[in-house]
Amino acid sequence: MGERITIRPAASSDADVIASMWSEASRVLAQKGIDQWQYPANAKKISRDIERGTAYIVHDFGVNLGTITVDESANPKFWTPEDAPTDALYAHRVIVLPFAKGRSVGASMLDWASQKARKAGKSWLRVDAWKTNAQLGSYYQRQGFTHVRTVDLPNRRSGALYQRPAGVVTGTGPGYVSDDV
Repeated sequence: MGERITIRPAASSDADVIASMWSEASRVLAQKGIDQWQYPANAKKISRDIERGTAYIVHDFGVNLGTITVDESANPKFWTPEDAPTDALYAHRVIVLPFAKGRSVGASMLDWASQKARKAGKSWLRVDAWKTNAQLGSYYQRQGFTHVRTVDLPNRRSGALYQRPAGVVTGTGPGYVSDDV
């Protein structure tokens, strides 16, 4: 594997690949006793994000390592008008395949998304994380995110809200190559 990863827009032919990554992440989380993503991958949502050009595949020399979706979609139940939701990009479905863990692929994806937010003129990169996955919340904080608040809606398992300033690069990952940013 190389020193840098490549991040490219997902193509329609990648929909099944992303769904498979989601399923694999769900399986690994369940093995750890974490209830996150314990439902089938949402094929409609994946296809919609690919069509909109917001879903990305992360790979190294053609080997898929993960996926990330980055867009302007702020959930209004989480991000209030006081949060200035249009002043941020939002990272969704940040998935790193199990065999790539420990290579800081997630850190590189978040650095890439942070640069993407800065270049889009946004002030923030934001995520809403699974409320019961404390390890994930700690991970985001190690990546320079600040916990904003946790929104506890009865029908939503996500709602732990984090943000970091756009343009912040932790430099803990292998770096990235992308013609998208």
